Amino acid sequence: MNQESPAPSRVSRRTVLRAGVALGGATMLSLPALPADAATPTGWIRLAANGQTDYRVYVASSEDAVVHQAAKELAQYLRSITGATFQVVSAARPPAGHLLAVGRNNTLAEQLARTINYDALSDDGFALRTLGDSVLIAGASSRGTLYGAYWVLDRLLGVRWFGPDQTQIPHSRDLAVRMSDLNGDRVPRFRFRCVLAGDADDAAYRQHNMLNGRRDQYWTVPRPKGIDTWSGYWPEEREFSFTQVVTDQSLWYGGQLKAMDPRTREEAADALVKIIRDRVANGEDKSAPFFQEDRGWTPDPASQAFADAHGGALSAPVIDMVNDVAARVRKQIPGARLETQAYQFSFEPPTGIKVSDDVVLTVAPIWADFGRSLFSDANAEIGSNIKTWTGLAANIVLWDYITSFSAYILPFPNWWSMCESIKTIAQYPSVQGYFGEGPWNASGTELTQLRVWVISRLLWDPTLDADALIHEFVNGYYGKAGPAVYEYLTVMRQSMLDTGTALPCYTTVGAGYLTFDAMRRADALLGQAEQAVQHDDTLLRHVRALRLGVDYVILVRANEYAQTAAAEGVAWDPDLANRAKRFEIELKASGLTQYTEGGGSPDDLLSIVRVAGVPATPPKAAQGLPASDWIDYQEPSLKLYAPVTTLVQDDAASNTYTVRMPGNVSDWGVQLPLNQLPRQGSWKLYVSARAETGSADPNAAGLFVGVYPATGSVAVPVSTLSDGQYHELAVPGTYQNEGTLTLYVAPPKSDAVGAVYIDRVFAVKA
Repeated sequence: MNQESPAPSRVSRRTVLRAGVALGGATMLSLPALPADAATPTGWIRLAANGQTDYRVYVASSEDAVVHQAAKELAQYLRSITGATFQVVSAARPPAGHLLAVGRNNTLAEQLARTINYDALSDDGFALRTLGDSVLIAGASSRGTLYGAYWVLDRLLGVRWFGPDQTQIPHSRDLAVRMSDLNGDRVPRFRFRCVLAGDADDAAYRQHNMLNGRRDQYWTVPRPKGIDTWSGYWPEEREFSFTQVVTDQSLWYGGQLKAMDPRTREEAADALVKIIRDRVANGEDKSAPFFQEDRGWTPDPASQAFADAHGGALSAPVIDMVNDVAARVRKQIPGARLETQAYQFSFEPPTGIKVSDDVVLTVAPIWADFGRSLFSDANAEIGSNIKTWTGLAANIVLWDYITSFSAYILPFPNWWSMCESIKTIAQYPSVQGYFGEGPWNASGTELTQLRVWVISRLLWDPTLDADALIHEFVNGYYGKAGPAVYEYLTVMRQSMLDTGTALPCYTTVGAGYLTFDAMRRADALLGQAEQAVQHDDTLLRHVRALRLGVDYVILVRANEYAQTAAAEGVAWDPDLANRAKRFEIELKASGLTQYTEGGGSPDDLLSIVRVAGVPATPPKAAQGLPASDWIDYQEPSLKLYAPVTTLVQDDAASNTYTVRMPGNVSDWGVQLPLNQLPRQGSWKLYVSARAETGSADPNAAGLFVGVYPATGSVAVPVSTLSDGQYHELAVPGTYQNEGTLTLYVAPPKSDAVGAVYIDRVFAVKA
């Protein structure tokens, strides 16, 4: 990424030393220790020489706290880089001398006003200008000015905020910046930019990387006054789903609302008017979300008829309702805006209807294969739907999924595909926002900082080289271990591609790309990475946190890998005893708070790992079959939702462990995404289960099993389970590898059933 510039005049080329690099061709120079009166190279501004500076940072006293924060941080980091003291001057008028002026409310900005079109800078853009030897950093908004200061520090001077706990600062007592880099406008491609992840909760970390979104739990994260400035483009998601806004249950139907009923629209408009007025009274913008419940919809006849008239898409009545409600709200509150979703049942675009310009549409392709671009052949239908939406709505936020919600430490090789998706959606002007949902309710997760850092830069400038960004991050965050970490990333991604494994956002440890060969190579590479940084505690901690995911996979699948090694004649010693000890130690050191979206403490994860080492007896339905004709999915390979599920010992279970669920709940506590089935062939699915039925009605449901969304819930009667023994329950139908399908098991929500126990799920080739 280093770019050579023409040799500066008046300074011998061999006396000019590189001290850093910034993206986009911007370059800074480290000058030799020149006398104070020595000439600065033509076309450059010298900020410091031999640890001294003639510059002061000026901010008008009338500017708000955000602009003052921009000035303060600019001075602080310049001192950290050069050792020179850049005095911050806050006054009504600027002092004489060389200045770095921050903000637009000063005489320097007034003199340069005719050269700056602030309207063209949008929400977060800023202008850089020089006047003589002074520099102006001025945004259209205070947040834009803040980002201007961060841009200079990051893109021009080489400061890198790789993680909340790691900032890389170059050091150079002699510093100059090319004047051409200090003249121009910078505007982000996306107006709204947010990555939701527990490891990115720190508000300063997100703002330093110019991520302007405040969403979900970010409302509760402490936000210092000087950086408490966030985009209002995407209406904030709080408690404003359909049934929370429309509380009259006579207007509810099939899991959502009676979308075409005038009473629904009237009540929604009245409620949203009150919500928005309350927001305005609290100093917030005139907007609110109005989005579907996070479940399916069996529409009422009128809504179904409207959908049938618009291509059969259930999004049609939703969009028509929200358009109407937005218009009603704007009659009472001019300029008000709503947000709604194209998600799950409403993801398919309608025909013959568009989204109002007063509505921001969230497009959420949750069923995608995230190991490939959203617009790849593997996601052909999803990509086509997104493209269609871009022609139907003027304001779109893409909701992306960038982790495995089934196992937050699992190697999840979307590192390049997420970049490809961003680069492609950037080609559609109506897509104005991006929201990447990572491990939102956990810390200590897999490669979150890499994703945050790379995504943040692409959301500002999608033309950047994604691979170069990934290289830069791993070399900065892992130091000398960077090359081995980068090769590890390529091994995991290539295995996913070679095996043709899809990468849904609920990928589990049983996924097909986690092959014996790939994990053996990954283990060796991260072992090399540890050796490379063994004398640096910070870098070693970063590498060991990454290695947790590899150890997790190997510990869970050790029996399978041992069989593969023997069959292939490969000498392999996984050193399971020491690996398990290391895993437990590093798990505690990593700060992991929970390992799945649904819950699960680190202690629960340790239990899963211990269970994985216990061999299982084969099921009756698979006896006599070759190993290639059946597949066992024990507890470590299943999605288990805490606190509904508990892993307990049971001598009657195939591996002496089972999953317990209380009978008086209805949650889909045990799930198996069918992308875990082999890519070839059709398969018959079975669930091995028992129940504590007591005196329950023999004809009542003892548990429910189904494949969503292919089948409805099938009730297994108490009479089948009343003997307390495990039964191999056949799931209706045959199935293939399909990322949109999930097998689930749920208790009956009955106090008469004490508990339901799931020993295993297994598949037999049809």
